[in-house]
Amino acid sequence: MNAEFDSELRQDFLVEAGELLQRLGEQLVGLEAAPGDGELLNAVFRAFHTVKGGAGFLALEPMVVLCHHAEDLLNEARNGKVVLGAVHMDALLEALDLLNDMMAAVSTEAPLDMPPPALLQSLLPGARPAPVVAPAATPAPSADGGAIDDSEFEALLDSMYGSAAPGTVAPAALPVAPAASATIDDDEFEALLDALHGKAGQPAAVAAMAPAAVAEMVAPKPAAATAAHHAAPAENSVRVDTARLDLLVNHAGELVLVRNRLLSLAARHGSEVLAAAAGELDRVTDELQNAVMGMRMQPVGRLFQRFPRIVRDLARQLGKDVELLLEGEGTDLDRSLVEALADPLIHLLRNALDHGVEQPAERERAGKPRKGRVCLSASQRGERIVIAVRDDGRGMDPAILRRKAVEKGVIDAAQASRLSEAECYELIFRPGFSTAAAVSDISGRGVGMDVVKTRVAELGGTLQVRSQLGHGSELELTVPLTLAVLRVLMVRVGTRLFALPMGNVEEVFELDADQDCLLDGRLVARHRGRALPLLDLAGWAAAMVAAGRHVVVLHIGHQRLGCLVHEVLGREDVIVKPLGPLFDGVPGIAGATVTGDGRLALVMDLAGLAGDAGQLSTSPQLTG
Repeated sequence: MNAEFDSELRQDFLVEAGELLQRLGEQLVGLEAAPGDGELLNAVFRAFHTVKGGAGFLALEPMVVLCHHAEDLLNEARNGKVVLGAVHMDALLEALDLLNDMMAAVSTEAPLDMPPPALLQSLLPGARPAPVVAPAATPAPSADGGAIDDSEFEALLDSMYGSAAPGTVAPAALPVAPAASATIDDDEFEALLDALHGKAGQPAAVAAMAPAAVAEMVAPKPAAATAAHHAAPAENSVRVDTARLDLLVNHAGELVLVRNRLLSLAARHGSEVLAAAAGELDRVTDELQNAVMGMRMQPVGRLFQRFPRIVRDLARQLGKDVELLLEGEGTDLDRSLVEALADPLIHLLRNALDHGVEQPAERERAGKPRKGRVCLSASQRGERIVIAVRDDGRGMDPAILRRKAVEKGVIDAAQASRLSEAECYELIFRPGFSTAAAVSDISGRGVGMDVVKTRVAELGGTLQVRSQLGHGSELELTVPLTLAVLRVLMVRVGTRLFALPMGNVEEVFELDADQDCLLDGRLVARHRGRALPLLDLAGWAAAMVAAGRHVVVLHIGHQRLGCLVHEVLGREDVIVKPLGPLFDGVPGIAGATVTGDGRLALVMDLAGLAGDAGQLSTSPQLTG
């Protein structure tokens, strides 16, 4: 067989089987909660069955054996002989983990080991021998790891079709593979897989079949049958390498910069012809940009489907009974954010289970159901994606949070006394803060939530905490809809231009002469009855000019910060370009961009900016 063709088949198998296995984790957890759900049970069975079929075609015998044993257990459940319990689900989930490991090995063309006998035994109650998997009549794979050469492939075709060209009419009783231009339904596909690899608990039938019978099984349908079906519709989707997609996004971004330049020139020269051409380019660029952004979008369900398994395992480890609810799985999210948000959401879910949801006995004493609920939801709000983690647990006690913060040296007693209830909740994001009574594998070391805050801020996002004592808590995370094109607020400090991400901008105001003062050694402004920490961007950038009097209020993570600038120029869509290794590690700078009038502007990394400015103080209420 052609090596390029074999590699293409392997890659298709990795993509399609990978999608099945990714969904399988969520399906298995759902099946554990509802073992009587026949539709879900059949879906899980079909997933293992389909992966087995693809693995068998590529001669990946260890994967075939493992899937076959999982099928056997699931088939007994479908026939009512077994009621799936926690022990069975542990075995099936362990099989899923091993399949994922095997998939990783297949992607690197590494050899596969046979599944551990103990796992196979747990998947086959009754200690029955493993089914025969490899058909004796099928030519064995060559020694190079499964690939077969052209002569071996021709021999395989001859054994299936005989010397005559394929086209023999198959008897109606045998499963028939369709011609290239015909459709195949689920029943036909299942029958073909069963004939090739055997049904659950039964050996494959191909080994015992004569070549003519095999030929009948895979022969095209007769012309009369084929004519009864319309030709299959043309493919309406293609797989595109992500590198090519990123290149297209970059080119679209460059076009945005050219558009900005032309709009600026048109405004300066006052030419109606140039303005009309620039306006038309503006419209086309917007349409192209939206189309390209749409290509990068993926349903957030791809991110969510990994969490039911994590919650299930963690709840068992904690001895808690917890149900995870997923909402808004169809909300689209930039693919670059899908992986970036995985770790922060894992931390938020772990926090909800460990600190939020009570033990079943404690919930019962409080008049709550023994089973706790954690809800993970997603929605779109303008140009932002909002992801929330809610639990119906014990909620947060502001008094305890204040006391723990002082005990751990996060803030002093004077600062703690000035904290509002909402600011107490945000103490959980301070480095070194923890309310756990003892250190465990899950919590107690004071790390995790501060990492969440930092990572979300790096993505241009914000975090907000709401809680009600005795009723539960909610942590709401918002991030930009896409990171490919960044909408910024352009400001001037001296002769320099800075770009502040619009997603973090709350408001802009001009500072009055007596509005700023020093509090706890920090420059703050009296604004809306509270002390707003101020950062002089001129001093930070060593611009050697007096501080500006315009204040841009930013929401960075769980903090609010006012940046002093000389002039606010307006909003603009930009493409962020890296500045190279010379600027690596410089806090507060994310990159650079070219403005509409051709000047260079630094794009600010607000998380680094806040950290470098030491903005860890609270925003107390002011009186007088």
